[in-house]
Amino acid sequence: MLTQLQLWYQHGWLRAIDYSFAQQLARQLGADHEAIIVLAALVSHQLGHGHPCLDLQQLYQAPERALALPPEFASVESRQQCMTPRSLLQQTPGLATLADCCATLAASAAIEGVNSPLVLQHERLYLRRYHVYEQQIKEDLAARMAWQPPVDTERLKQILNDLFGHADELSWQRMACAMAMRSGFTIVTGGPGTGKTYTVVRLLATLQKLREGDSPLQIKLAAPTGKAAARMTESIGRELQTLPGIDDVRQDIPTTATTLHRLLGALPQSRGFRHNARQQLITDVLIIDEASMIDIEMMAAVVAALPRHARLILLGDKDQLASVEAGAVLGQLCRGAEQGHYTPELAQWLSATSPVAIPAAKVDPEGQCWPYLQHTTMFHVSRRFDPTRGIGKLANEVNSQRTEWLSDWIYRSEDIAAQQPQFSNIAMLHAARPQDAAIQQLIRSGYQPYLDLLEQQPKTTDVAEWDQWAKQVLIQLEQFQVLTAVRQGDWGVHEFNRLIGYWLFGHEGGTHNWYVGRAIMVTQNDYSLNLRNGDIGVVLRRSADEPLRVAFPTADGGVRWILPSRLTHVDTAFTMTIHKSQGSEFTHTVMVLPEHEVPILTKELLYTGITRAKERFTLVTASPQLVLKAIEHRIERSGGLTSN
Repeated sequence: MLTQLQLWYQHGWLRAIDYSFAQQLARQLGADHEAIIVLAALVSHQLGHGHPCLDLQQLYQAPERALALPPEFASVESRQQCMTPRSLLQQTPGLATLADCCATLAASAAIEGVNSPLVLQHERLYLRRYHVYEQQIKEDLAARMAWQPPVDTERLKQILNDLFGHADELSWQRMACAMAMRSGFTIVTGGPGTGKTYTVVRLLATLQKLREGDSPLQIKLAAPTGKAAARMTESIGRELQTLPGIDDVRQDIPTTATTLHRLLGALPQSRGFRHNARQQLITDVLIIDEASMIDIEMMAAVVAALPRHARLILLGDKDQLASVEAGAVLGQLCRGAEQGHYTPELAQWLSATSPVAIPAAKVDPEGQCWPYLQHTTMFHVSRRFDPTRGIGKLANEVNSQRTEWLSDWIYRSEDIAAQQPQFSNIAMLHAARPQDAAIQQLIRSGYQPYLDLLEQQPKTTDVAEWDQWAKQVLIQLEQFQVLTAVRQGDWGVHEFNRLIGYWLFGHEGGTHNWYVGRAIMVTQNDYSLNLRNGDIGVVLRRSADEPLRVAFPTADGGVRWILPSRLTHVDTAFTMTIHKSQGSEFTHTVMVLPEHEVPILTKELLYTGITRAKERFTLVTASPQLVLKAIEHRIERSGGLTSN
């Protein structure tokens, strides 16, 4: 079986680290422990696909689907030489059935003791480190949820009346603020434009107004990426300026967010952080935006570094893509949030703080079976998009996995669709090749205002004018963005960056091909330059006589200039993957899908790409039918965060 695993590795079915882990266990246990060796490789393989564990039940129900093997575009040769996952299980002694597998594991030294490499729990097999992460998160959140500080409901109701008014209709934003006062853990989830930022500013004001003593609460704001932190800073600052009735606490509400890595103090050349269980953060409240992007390892680091008395509040869209790394923390914690599942006791308490009671449909006598939902509020109504047409309707249909309306849009001719109000602000371009003239025209017209602005560089030597011009260029760059589902291939991010660079500037890219107008993205945190993974810059000149530099926006709305030679990990950013676009918004978003079905194409991927658009959305595909197939699939990441 180790030979079969070697074949899988040689043909790209396994990663080098997966095969190495199997080899290591073979040396430790002996080659006759084939079942354990195979399972070890599969657990590691699943980790690379974002699963913190190997779900044995799913594995035996549908091995090929559970493991996503053979991989997409596997060669005919590899399919002929490599065993299928089902055959591998059937021909490995001790793995023929699920019962055999569990019995084999139970008798193995590989899962015995606190230092064993594997952990078996409820038919889920973990690498020990990820089982520890999961248990740390569950234990910490359970303790925070159990903490129920005393709350004067009449005082809370008056504060909420001042912040939200005396409306006679149910306000879920108001309910979220009330719920956050009941315990040390709260989740606020909802799609774009549903009022998460609107809510969090009022939540912060409520916390400060209800605090005990004269000293203001220490509050920290964070997000997984630099881009998301910058948007959080901008949104909260803007909302805070217009919110009346908080003059007594306005100065106590923070407006600057940072990345989680910076908040925790990432240590160079290490997975660890300066702030941890032994040296915790000094804070009373931590609010994290774009929490859907948090992986299980980062979440474990956050709860370890957060004092037990501090409140943890997560904001995010549970329906977006899960984190790039292993885990789907927000999605799992929010499972079932559409239905509420609030206990009668919680519904009664929340209703006492509001002029309108919780709807009976959201109350569940068995709500205690959904412990995380007793601390979760989900917003459904978007104030940005009309849910009956255009971007809003498209996002809702994809998220709900409905295809009738979507089919009507996809298969109408472009001319007819453009005349239908229900299809306003969305368009589809059917193109056979990435080099098609229609795609080139779409992208050139989208970037034309950007090209025009590049030509309008200042005629003076005044540095302030050049800085202002660079700031306008950076803002204009956010007005139009091409997103791809995949990185490699003709329809991937690298090929489209090459094409766009050539169409716009006559350059075909390359990491070290620096030219005026090139948009770049930082791909690794660089603490020496204070740059984060995902930061966007533009190659410009600061004056007519100076060498090329890269202009980056600063947190205070300014511009900083860095020589290209100092940037070691960057990619061209005329195109980015949908994964990389999380936390960003663009006036006009173009989403490009590959011509063949690939495992990454899911309803979460499409939903995330669609909701990056603020005003216009264009779908580019060689196969319209692929869109309908993609929304049939959803991300199902294994894990036991919500299990007993």
